[in-house]
Formats: sequence, C-alpha cells, structure tokens
Amino acid sequence: MKILIVDDEPIILNSLKDMILHSEYAGFTILMADNAADAYAILQKELPQIMLCDIQMPCESGIDLLKKIYENEVIDTLVIFITGYPDFTYAQSALRYKAFDYLLKPITQEALLPCLHKAVASWEFSERTRKLSATLTQFYKENHALLKKQFLENLLINPLSGFSTDFFQQSVSLGLKFERFCMIGIRCDMRSDNLLQNQEYYIAYSLSLFINQDYRELTSCYIGNIVYVLYPLESACSSQRALDSLTGFTASMNAYARDKLLSCLTISISRTATSVQQIPNLNKQILQCFSFDRAYFSSENDNVIFFDDIDDYNTNILEINECISLLINAIRARDAQIARQMADRFLQLIEQETLSTQKDALQLVELNLHCQLENSLTDPGDISYLIHPIASHCREEPCSDHSRMIFHNCVNNIIQELAGVSNRHNNQLINSIIDYVNKNYQRQIGLNDVAEQIGRNASYISRLLNKELHMGFAQLVTKHRLAAAKDLLANTSYKIADIAEKVGYTSPKYFHQVFVSNLNMTPSDYRAIMKEF
Repeated sequence: MKILIVDDEPIILNSLKDMILHSEYAGFTILMADNAADAYAILQKELPQIMLCDIQMPCESGIDLLKKIYENEVIDTLVIFITGYPDFTYAQSALRYKAFDYLLKPITQEALLPCLHKAVASWEFSERTRKLSATLTQFYKENHALLKKQFLENLLINPLSGFSTDFFQQSVSLGLKFERFCMIGIRCDMRSDNLLQNQEYYIAYSLSLFINQDYRELTSCYIGNIVYVLYPLESACSSQRALDSLTGFTASMNAYARDKLLSCLTISISRTATSVQQIPNLNKQILQCFSFDRAYFSSENDNVIFFDDIDDYNTNILEINECISLLINAIRARDAQIARQMADRFLQLIEQETLSTQKDALQLVELNLHCQLENSLTDPGDISYLIHPIASHCREEPCSDHSRMIFHNCVNNIIQELAGVSNRHNNQLINSIIDYVNKNYQRQIGLNDVAEQIGRNASYISRLLNKELHMGFAQLVTKHRLAAAKDLLANTSYKIADIAEKVGYTSPKYFHQVFVSNLNMTPSDYRAIMKEF
C-alpha cells in the first residue's frame, strides 16, 4: 500500500514519515511532495491509496488538490487533511469533495495511527467491494446469454414469478425490456420410425445452440422438444416489415433443421406483447397453435402458424383459463397480493364476455376453489361457507361492484383459512418434535431419528424448527438437556458427572463446556447459587 504525504514544511514531512515507519505500517511505501502540483503528478502516476495533505500551502491549497482528485475518475485516494486551523469553512469544503478525515497540528503518533488505521480499513473494504463488483460484472458479461435463458425458463415453468416486482426488475437488468415483441415456439417433430427414441429432444437442444450462436440478440431456451424464442419487434416497424423479419427467421430455422439436423419443425408465433409479464399467456398461445388442426396450414408455408390467424378461436377464453390457473396457484401459495391481482384480472376478462360465459367462468372458479379446499384441509367438514357467497351473490351479475367485493372477500377468506391450517399443522409437528425430545434427550438422538419417528423429511424438520422456534434440532436437544440438568443440580445431590450422563452427555468435560457456554457459569456455581434460596 502507498501513502503520499504532502506538506510545504520539511519538518512535518519527515516527522509524519518517521511516525509511519515506526508503526505497524512500516512496510508501506511512503511518497512525499512539498506542493500541490508535484503531489497531483504523483497521484496520477503512483495512485496511492491514502494521502496525508496540508490544507494551507503556497500556490494551490489542499482543498484545490482535493477538488482535482474529486473530478478525476481514475484517482481513488482517501484524503486525510492536516491543518493548524479548525476553521468551519475548511470543513465544509472538505466534506463537499469527500475528504476522509482531518488531523489538527501538532500531530502526535497517538492521533495519527488510529486515523490511519481507519483509512486503511476503509480502503481495504472498498477494494474488496470493487473486486467483488468486478467479478460479478465479468460473470454477468460472460454468462449474460445463460442468465437470460434461465430467466425465460423460470417464467415459462413458474408463471407466477412474472408478477413479482423483483422478477420484473431482473428482466430490465438483463435487457429484456422490449417495447414490442412476440414469442416463437419451435417444436421438433419426429415423423420417421427409424429415428432414435426421444431424438426430438436432442434436435431441440441443437437448434437452441444454433440460435444462441448465430442470433445472439435473441433470448431462447428449450423445454422438452420445444424451443422458445423471444423475438423483439421494432416499435415503429410496419406489419409487413415485421412479417418479413419473422418469415426470414423461420426460413432460417427450417433450413438449418432440414440440412443440419435432418428433421422437420412446427413453428408457432404468438401475438405481439409489450411486457415479459405476458410471457405465460404467450406460451398458452404457442401451445394452442400446436394443437390446431394441421389442415389449416397452407402448402407454401406448411409448418408456420400465427396465433392471430386462428379465426375461429376465442382468445379471451384462453386468457380466462390461464387467469383461473394463476389465481388457484396464488391461493395455494397463500399469496394474497398476487391472488388479488389475478382476481381483478379474471373479473376484467369475463366482463368482455356474454352473461352466460361469465356465469360459466365463475362456476369454474367455484369448482377449482372447492377442489383446492378439499385437497388442502385434512378434515374439510363444511367448506361451503367459504365458497357459497360466490354462488349466492355473484352469479346473477358477476361483474357488478357488489359481486366484485364478494369475490375478493371469498378469496381472502380462503387464503386465511389455508394459512391457518398450515399454522395448525406446523404447531402439531412442532409439538410432536418437542414431545419426542422430552422423552429421548437422555440418549444420543439426531435429526434423522425424529424425522423417522414423525414421518417427515429431515431437511423439512430443520427448516420448520428454524422458522417456528428460531433454533436447530441440536439446540432444541441442548435446551432440554440443560433444563433437566438445572433441575437435578438444584434438587438432588448427584455428582455432576452422574448428572451429565443422566441428561445425555457421555463426557462430563463436554457437559461442563456446554453448561458454561449457555449459562455463563459452571454447574458447581449454579448448584451453589440454588442452595442459597
């Protein structure tokens, strides 16, 4: 590490140098200058980590030098000012240009070294932060395509995550904030009996690699035998120009699959979207295209279908079904915020439909809610009171203000009921674990023993204990053993070694260490104190 000392008085320069060389920082490189101009030249060339600088110097002051450092993005030196005048004006200027600290003359080693210690610690912390930031930036650059691929996979597999604020911010940081885009689904079809089993999955993998290598501006991933591609469209792009761009891309995919992979494709193209939060719905459109009757395809472009071209399909119904699915998932996850969003979206969608369709959609929600409650409650009993208000008050006018209020209240009540069931279930498990420990703490027991006893996974029990009791299983056992040991120490005359064995410790020495660590006193001291009462 380098330290630059700047002062127009040679005595102070040498004095500060000697103080540093006779301290723990003797191994640092000491640089010196007697004016601001020479100091700035050294700063630019040597880039010292710390500078001790006098404020009042001929020609240029220490404040002038600090301003230059502040305006220079390359120099990142911590500045400690030296002054004989505790003037508030100096302090203001120093704060404006981010001086680290200041020392008043005459300077002693007792004042200098603690200040220097703080500066060194601060610089080392900043350096570690910079290195970590550089590492993360490099990782981001090297793995940008992979991160975008994982983001898309996550959103396709876990549609609810798209409604998370953090997830949306992540999409922006990855460069996935498009003004307009569509999603392309490319299914690898195997129509020959001579092909190896599951070869379509390898074809999808190879096609995805080709896209990543030759179309780096696109984001793609493959799930099973389908390759998904986010395809940006220029905001001012005409419909014909967008169509030409998509046609060129699909032709390239077909040529590569035919010539390099010896396979054929089915390509589906979604509607235009403006937010990555729409991707789950775009996926539904893609899958709907794949299920469409192949007789629709024209001979000139017999493997590409646009979702907009499916004339006889009510796309709003698709969104309603998707919305119901997301609503039920949010209720299952006990996520009231997303459930409220999905409930609002559901009511907005059915408002565009006929009254008959509105009633059918509402009944579908009722059936889903009923199934969810039956599957989640160990003793469902009479669950109709949670769902009945929808049937009795919302059916006639599903989209009225009154019906909306009833619908939201029912969703909230169901989430609260399911959350209560989870809490009660967790409490029962906690009680079972505590009961097991109470009965068995005298012997050597571990997490796997209690897991086997109550029929739950060991890692689940560990998470449950940390969530509900804020301690691990070993801490719980220790707590019960020490409680038993304290009782025996206070109410019996057993030897401490015997008490250690009775509460489950095979080593009296280890028992002594655990007791002192938890109670800040020895077992003997505890016994003596309890006998005084």
